[in-house]
Amino acid sequence: PEVDLTAPDPNASEDDGSSPDNLSIGDIPVIETMEITPEIARKALDIYFLATEKYEAADLEAYDNLQDFVDQNPAGKNFESDVKAAGFTNVMEWNTAFTAVGFAYAAIVDDQTTDIEAQIADLEADTEIATDMKDRMIASLKAMIPSDNNKKVIEELASTIGPTVELMIGGMLIAIPCGMGLGTLAAVKRGTLADRAIMA
Repeated sequence: PEVDLTAPDPNASEDDGSSPDNLSIGDIPVIETMEITPEIARKALDIYFLATEKYEAADLEAYDNLQDFVDQNPAGKNFESDVKAAGFTNVMEWNTAFTAVGFAYAAIVDDQTTDIEAQIADLEADTEIATDMKDRMIASLKAMIPSDNNKKVIEELASTIGPTVELMIGGMLIAIPCGMGLGTLAAVKRGTLADRAIMA
């Protein structure tokens, strides 16, 4: 039988302190993507692997966004220089490209478009969420659905690399941007089966 992901979690407490009323629009991340080319996709991946090796000690995850890393950490300026040397205008443009690569790869290996569209419809029908928060969530969820162009670029890229590297890249790409995106929905759907599936 089909599971209703919007149904309340029977195991959730009635008030866990995380209702939508406790959220502000600033708690909901803005997810941006872009149209990519094979060159942009390769450069986005190159910078990622460079960052994981060269800046491993910098603890990038401690920063709210990459621009904060650039502004607050001495190593951030070097990272920004590496990103610009690869052809990106700034670190946020690279992050947007990297996110686009991740969503495209995720759609190829496990297409969640139908589920995302259902989540969007669920949000559109929700009368309890403030309009500005709802609009931001819907925009972010829509950004998770890659264009046909982006999927084609990543399909072609995946065919040119070895299976071990592809698996490594795939796990990394799906975990980072998709986790961020699905967290957008989970943030205001606490206590539903969708929330449990997203956060599992």
